[in-house]
Amino acid sequence: MLKRFGWVALPGVLLMAINIIHTAPPQFLLPGGHTSVSYYPYSFLHYSYADVVALYGARRLYLHNIPYFQNVIEYPVLIGIYMSVMAYLPTFWGYFTGSDLGLVVAFLFTLYPLWRARGYKTALWLSLSPLLLVYSVLNWDILGILCWAWAVWMFEQERYRQAGVWIGIGIAVKFFPIVMVPYFAVWLWQHQKTQLKPFLWGVLVTGIGINLPFALFAEEGWSEFFTYNSGRPPDPGIYQWLMQIGWLHLSGVNLVSGVATLVGGVVLLVLMIRYRWSPVGVVAAALAWWFLCNKVYSPQYMLWVYTAVLWAGADGWLLLVLNFAGLVDFWLAMRWLALGTTGSPFLSRFVDTAVVPALSLRDLSLVLAVLVTAVKMVRKRNTG
Repeated sequence: MLKRFGWVALPGVLLMAINIIHTAPPQFLLPGGHTSVSYYPYSFLHYSYADVVALYGARRLYLHNIPYFQNVIEYPVLIGIYMSVMAYLPTFWGYFTGSDLGLVVAFLFTLYPLWRARGYKTALWLSLSPLLLVYSVLNWDILGILCWAWAVWMFEQERYRQAGVWIGIGIAVKFFPIVMVPYFAVWLWQHQKTQLKPFLWGVLVTGIGINLPFALFAEEGWSEFFTYNSGRPPDPGIYQWLMQIGWLHLSGVNLVSGVATLVGGVVLLVLMIRYRWSPVGVVAAALAWWFLCNKVYSPQYMLWVYTAVLWAGADGWLLLVLNFAGLVDFWLAMRWLALGTTGSPFLSRFVDTAVVPALSLRDLSLVLAVLVTAVKMVRKRNTG
């Protein structure tokens, strides 16, 4: 069994290995043993930027300060701990190697439940995805995607307490798995009321248990995740345009984004209750909707959506669209940042010609992820 899994996992490991080699910075970008500001234009120009590399210097991880207590980090607790622990490995290269090997292991643990639950063909859609070639070690998202995969698998296996535990861990890693809580909880309330309490206890004990010591004793560092994101201006897209023409200010963007996310989430919840849709499909649609409405969108989020819709049984054509849109979004981000950080005279022309089509493709792919997943659940219910 493990041998068969190894063959399925091999393409993904190779794609990640290429990504690791490509994101390894040249030694001349490591003055003093860590990255400096010169890393940014170089990495953008060469499509090799990675937060894993950049934040070693930007957050001074090499000083070995205690995360959140002595070092403010704008990520949830477990990512802050992960990057800080890896920084104890000798030199930047120890940190880099340990961090990325840990992400490879996380990929294997993400792929395994998908292979067990959906078979080798579905698992190959993930293992062969070119999104791994550009996003797998860009950030630490794969640690959170691992939690998503195990939460879904445990839920389908009717191991609801364990599903809650994985969601709680996921919230402490990347926060996005919180979207699963209302849908899984309501489904249990409808179908297996006795399991609702163990599920919620799993979420609360794990999520609060991990966060509470930091919230109590390192409040400033711990709350930076929320402070940073609430005060962060919108990424390029409709919200940024509305701010530029003066229709919205940052507070208005936060309000509109929050209301839109909530309304869409409630609509999906009502549809799940009314038509008894699969909660696994609904949480995939809800995640894509959240990313669509959110003022902040990082290109690697497509890997979250892609994995979630794989669990929801997405058709091949949608998976191809998501792969293509994710690659275009990566190209857009790297090229745009490269032109901006190098002071290129072609920046304005690029913005005028490339940005709107590329962002429209990304948003359309997220809309399709929501709608196609919903339609698939309708058809499944009608034929079931």
